[in-house]
Amino acid sequence: MSRLVAGRKRIDGHTTFVCNHCLHTFYIKDVHDRHVPNCQRHPPQYVKYPDPENPKECTLKFRNKAARFRLFFYLICDFESFLTPLVHDEKATNLIDEHRVCGFACHRISEYRAYQTVPLVYSGPAVMDKFYDHVMRESQIISAILADDRDMTPLTATQQTDYDDTTTCGSVV
Repeated sequence: MSRLVAGRKRIDGHTTFVCNHCLHTFYIKDVHDRHVPNCQRHPPQYVKYPDPENPKECTLKFRNKAARFRLFFYLICDFESFLTPLVHDEKATNLIDEHRVCGFACHRISEYRAYQTVPLVYSGPAVMDKFYDHVMRESQIISAILADDRDMTPLTATQQTDYDDTTTCGSVV
């Protein structure tokens, strides 16, 4: 295989080395030699292209909902800004403006209503400093909430029966 790419040289004139198993190229023979035994343990890559006749396959979409992680908390943030010109030349045809942040709003969302907050809205000096302080404070609060381990409430008889009869993990919706 290396003969097929023997004409390909690095800028400094050295040859390349190709793994016959995965077709990855290496510029250092020692690295290639260490790679080959590990690569041969695994089956070759399988490339599967979408079926052009099936529109469901041709659209990139996350479908494995069971592999998702639940987010118990997330922050919704929005910034407000205004444009200020950087170039004050009246003859310039393309003025370049700069976004100046003048305020933000941040809202903590949780599936548990007790931990949701009303949106914090700030407008004033040092907007980004206030935003970073707020986000770090939210991080500390959320970390403290998650660190508070509590016992699970006992399952009802129906829930216990469903749990005992289950053979596979349920999907997260």
